[in-house]
Amino acid sequence: MIASAMIGLIAGIDNLGNGLAIAALLFTGPLAAGLGAGVGVVLLSAAILALLVALRSTQPNSVALVQETGVAILASTVATMAAGLEDAPEGVRIATAFAILGGSTLVTGLLFWMVGRLRLGRLVRFFPYPVVAGFLAGSGWLLVEGALAMVSGRHGLGAGIAGLAAPMVAVTAVAAVGLAGLLVLAMRRSDSPFTMPLVLLATALAFHAGLPLLGVTAEQARGWGWLPGVAGGGGFSLPVPTEVLALADWGRVAAALPAMVSVAVLGMLGLLLNVSGIELAQGRDIDADAELRSTGAANLLAGALGGPSGYVGLGMTLLAGRMGATGRGAGLATAAVILGGLFVAGWLVSVTPVFLTAGLILFLGVELLQEWLIDAHRRLPRTEWLIVLAVVLAIAGIGFMEGLALGLAVSLAMFVYSYSRLPVIRGRHSGAELRSRVDRSPAASLHLTGAGAAIEAMQVQGYLFFGTAEQIVGPVRDRLERAGGQTGGQTGAQPLRFLIIDFRHIKGMDSAAAGVFRRIRNMIEAAGATLVLSALPAAVEDAFRNCGLDPDRDPVLRRAPDLDHALESCEEALLAGNGAGLAGADAPLLRHLEAMTGPHPRLADAVAALDTLHLEPDEVLIRAGEAASDVFIVGRGRVKVQIALPDGRSLRLRTMTAGAVVGEIALLLGQTRGADVVVETPATIHRLTAATLARLEREDPELALVLHRILATTLAQKVTLANRLIEQAAG
Repeated sequence: MIASAMIGLIAGIDNLGNGLAIAALLFTGPLAAGLGAGVGVVLLSAAILALLVALRSTQPNSVALVQETGVAILASTVATMAAGLEDAPEGVRIATAFAILGGSTLVTGLLFWMVGRLRLGRLVRFFPYPVVAGFLAGSGWLLVEGALAMVSGRHGLGAGIAGLAAPMVAVTAVAAVGLAGLLVLAMRRSDSPFTMPLVLLATALAFHAGLPLLGVTAEQARGWGWLPGVAGGGGFSLPVPTEVLALADWGRVAAALPAMVSVAVLGMLGLLLNVSGIELAQGRDIDADAELRSTGAANLLAGALGGPSGYVGLGMTLLAGRMGATGRGAGLATAAVILGGLFVAGWLVSVTPVFLTAGLILFLGVELLQEWLIDAHRRLPRTEWLIVLAVVLAIAGIGFMEGLALGLAVSLAMFVYSYSRLPVIRGRHSGAELRSRVDRSPAASLHLTGAGAAIEAMQVQGYLFFGTAEQIVGPVRDRLERAGGQTGGQTGAQPLRFLIIDFRHIKGMDSAAAGVFRRIRNMIEAAGATLVLSALPAAVEDAFRNCGLDPDRDPVLRRAPDLDHALESCEEALLAGNGAGLAGADAPLLRHLEAMTGPHPRLADAVAALDTLHLEPDEVLIRAGEAASDVFIVGRGRVKVQIALPDGRSLRLRTMTAGAVVGEIALLLGQTRGADVVVETPATIHRLTAATLARLEREDPELALVLHRILATTLAQKVTLANRLIEQAAG
């Protein structure tokens, strides 16, 4: 309870000082008559925010504050409104100012609540960081301009500087700058939460003690603009809702809607940044969506009274935790102190020097510029910091909304540029290097070693859009130009017959990227080749069809379920065109063994030692989990090696054709079978049993050695293939 009371005292005094400064920032110059009501509504809103957030926040010791960054934007908007209503009655200008202020808080509360209700709080954190930094630094600049307007009574940088020519105004300005400098030094040297309130209190006391010494009365000081031109009542006043509704210029209020939305978005970003900071400091997760909902409800109530928006303060909440205030008492005590201050708000307004509120606003603006513009230069990359600088310059020279638009546009352009430089081609291989998972006869493999260069396989990745899809066109054009030509004095590459583009790692595609693939299709058609689309996602296929590409009817296009099947179909076409595939499949087993190990006088005896099986499609040759007691050589037909997935589907690992050896690893290592081997087409299979091999080792060691050589050669080929796949994956 003691810790909560201390936090309430610190945060309450801080809110009282900030409330006076914020009200003075909003209600200055032609709106000065509304300062008293402005102070009342700002302090009442601060109390409501502290009370409701303390009661409903998922972080019990949260301390909510009215935030000056949004008020900086509104101050500029309100000043523009007042200038436009220069000939209107004073009551209209003040009522319109309260309508803009309350409307902005209502928009903020509604946005907070809706985003929290839809559980979209985490998505807002994807807002570009340089733009957020630029907004905050730009808000700091607006606070500096606001401090100048408070001193000179004129809005606009040029008009404010011109107003400094008046001697009394210049004195006030020098005092405000001196106070801001003193606050900067004090806050740099001390981490105590009492530092700022004590400096402000001491400054105010010194001012009032100095007036008699200078022979200046309070009335004279008020006439010179050193004190606010309001009477020193003890209580507080609030705007009357019916008068605001009746007198406000709602056309001007509607014109201020873009600024209201900007305040709401900036407030949401600030709230989420503070929540993230509290999470990091306290090492616990906070439900950002729940915080948005509770803070949104508090802002809706504050906005209905015409007050400014706010949310949980990072520094005060962390201070509450350090001081041991773990319950909801910290926020409740803060609200109580602010409500107590309301009863002396009128007197506070009348005795607070103008330079004090202007100096505090100037200090807050300088702090924002220091943190988000100057210090950001050291922690941000140069290009991102330049975006921050561009946003600040646009806000200072053109306007806040223009700075917002510029920051978003530049960030978007930078994102597109950076993303377009990411490699979209995951891998690119010739068919002579990258093979399908089909074990073929030695004759067929030898043919594909040379003829496979007519196949080009390209794996793409990421999201394809107009900035990244162009990366694919260049390599395709280069491959087609090298075919049959001269490059660097060397003979050109083999003519391209099949271009495989694998979409397995693609996340999506826009219509511009689909148009790029239409160009690639036309290039492939002109070369007399075929474009094979592998693992084509449904969304990408829809984009293709929308731009006129039909994978099912276009004779230039062919689809494949995955890259392995795409390679297999292209290899089959190359083998069929040369005759090597058919000849290799029909060749007798003896020729396969000779191609594998070279001529040997005992190879015929090795064939004779094997049993011959004739199997039909879908018959199981090897079943996973069985003990290995034999090894098989495919004489004719095809078999596939597959495993069963947890969902019941089967995954093909390899396909074996004539001349391939199956099951030798488990037999030689004495292990159980690791996968199923199923017949795909009518097949003739030759089997060597473990018993036969053991008998030959005893009775005919030379023949047994020939059989072991066949198995060793097969294993060496498989190791070579595995190493090649590893190299391709690593590359």
